[in-house]
Amino acid sequence: MYIARWDWQIGIAVWWFEGIQTDAEWEETFVHRRDLCVHSPSLPFRPAVLLYLDNDRANALRRKQLAELSDHPHYNPYIACVAKTEELRSAQVALRWAGVHPNYEKEIFRDVEPALAWLEKMRGTHLVPLRLMVRDVQRLALRANVTRPTPG
Repeated sequence: MYIARWDWQIGIAVWWFEGIQTDAEWEETFVHRRDLCVHSPSLPFRPAVLLYLDNDRANALRRKQLAELSDHPHYNPYIACVAKTEELRSAQVALRWAGVHPNYEKEIFRDVEPALAWLEKMRGTHLVPLRLMVRDVQRLALRANVTRPTPG
């Protein structure tokens, strides 16, 4: 499942990944990342993105596509990555150690609240609209998880 909300006029977004993503959901996230590249140059500040991951199931093609988009000169957000497992957090940190120096700044968190606090620190302002957006996405994700049939 992929849920996204954004407001490029004020430079905020939530990209929420749970479970396994469909090809359509992957394509949707690439559209959203390209949109960020289009809108970012006109903003007086860097975009603030909360990225929530509960899995790391991107195949080689998707990882290549993510890397290509991340190299775009206008892909420059502050990304607060909430990774729900130690394995995911370690993988995200390993990417930084690999010597990749992207245009964006990314920090890895265990929980949403410290991630939001970091984004606010980086932007130098309270991001109440982003906090409201995150709550809305969390409600949608919870509702989707409740209605999703269990395998087996």
